Amino acid sequence: MKSITLGKLANILGGTPEGLLELKLTNLQDSKTCDTQSICYLKDQKFCESLSKDAGAVIATKELAEQLVNNKNFIIVDDPYLAYSRASNVFYQNYKQQNSSQKTIFGKNISIGKNTVINSNCEIGDNVVIHDNVSIYSCTKIGNNSIIHSGTVIGSDGFGYAPSDQGWNKIEHLGGVIIGNNVEIGAKSTVDRGALGSTVIEDGVKIDNHVHVAHNSFIGENTAIAGQSGMAGSVKIGRNCQIAGQVGIVGHIEIADNVIVMAKTLVTKSLKEAGVYSGVMPIQKHKDSLKFVAKIKK
Repeated sequence: MKSITLGKLANILGGTPEGLLELKLTNLQDSKTCDTQSICYLKDQKFCESLSKDAGAVIATKELAEQLVNNKNFIIVDDPYLAYSRASNVFYQNYKQQNSSQKTIFGKNISIGKNTVINSNCEIGDNVVIHDNVSIYSCTKIGNNSIIHSGTVIGSDGFGYAPSDQGWNKIEHLGGVIIGNNVEIGAKSTVDRGALGSTVIEDGVKIDNHVHVAHNSFIGENTAIAGQSGMAGSVKIGRNCQIAGQVGIVGHIEIADNVIVMAKTLVTKSLKEAGVYSGVMPIQKHKDSLKFVAKIKK
């Protein structure tokens, strides 16, 4: 795998290197799991406490770097998120080469439909059924006895862009997807791969048609999600949950075990206790709806 020195990477990112400029870096990783040969980024003080002690180097502001007494190698920038997006483009070449160099492993008794594409560096378990017109990107694992229905896409890019003066800078996603045993995913659904790390769907999960699972989301065992529901990135859903149709879940929140979310609910905060949740306003004439909203505001 090709490496890049801390000094050269800092030059590409438009930042100032501190520490060992000749340090060779081979990967971009999550700040919690970053190893000695990798670099990560911190965009907020709340992530400082969970920063890996083994992190080879850190992209951060000057203020954040000064708080990290256990880390010596930095790239100092004004906007760590924008610098992270640029770094993802640098390490994406390694990601592609690593995937292309590893063959996909197929288990026993697999059924694959017409026009289905399974890329390199995947693992498909025993007794898996993959129907027609499915696309499975590299770095995907599917467990035993799982079913993937027609038109589903697994491992596509997550929706990630960093704003800059020149427009939106694409964040290349360097992670994968892990799907457990006895999972069923309906037609025309999408499961994005992780930006750093993996999107995870645990054993026994059932997903309906037209469901979107965003990058780095986690869905716990035996949870069921009905059609046209979607979640933003880094959502964690617990075990034995039921998510009804057309539910929207904002990013970076957690839903406890044994939660039921009723149809058309918008989940905007973490749900820390088991129970039934809803947030649906019944349909009515538009003028009456406006009056209703006005009364709520008062």
